[in-house]
Amino acid sequence: MTIELEVAIESAKQGNDQGIVTLFRSFNPQLLRFLKNQAPNQYEDIASETWLAIAKGIANFNGNPHDFRSWMFSIARRKLVDHYRTAGKSKIAFENLRTRFSQEQSLNEADSSSEAAISNLSAESAIEELVNQLPPHHAEVLLLRILGELSVEEVAKIVEKSPEAVRVIQYRALNSLSKKFKRNFVTE
Repeated sequence: MTIELEVAIESAKQGNDQGIVTLFRSFNPQLLRFLKNQAPNQYEDIASETWLAIAKGIANFNGNPHDFRSWMFSIARRKLVDHYRTAGKSKIAFENLRTRFSQEQSLNEADSSSEAAISNLSAESAIEELVNQLPPHHAEVLLLRILGELSVEEVAKIVEKSPEAVRVIQYRALNSLSKKFKRNFVTE
């Protein structure tokens, strides 16, 4: 698969549409999952903008498929920031939007235990449910690390923080989730 993606990158750099199509098919599912959790109502539009930017800039890209994935998420994050900036949404409005989405998507815990509810979730729904339990910057780091399959250093570059700060954010996010789910589980 890696060789196929390396060929696709070179093909796309030469202006071959099939190269971009191959990259799109390989990486778009991860991109959509990341964006859906960051901008639930506009994720498809932002993904389209991301791919347009990729198509325009691919000729200047140098790297392997892993580097491409990191580059793609960097572009996607800039498109997210641009989207919220041009839409006139402040960070507080962004967090309010995320909270509303979380409330709409939350599970009815009154009718079932956490364990039963989690067992009924699809993987994508489980990811959404987990990241909706976190502050946006914690969710972003976890999504880039898990869905994006990026290293701490790559995530640090994307979110413009030090690798140590990313490690701390990731630790705090996982610790927070651990505490929330321990509290919700009832042992028999």
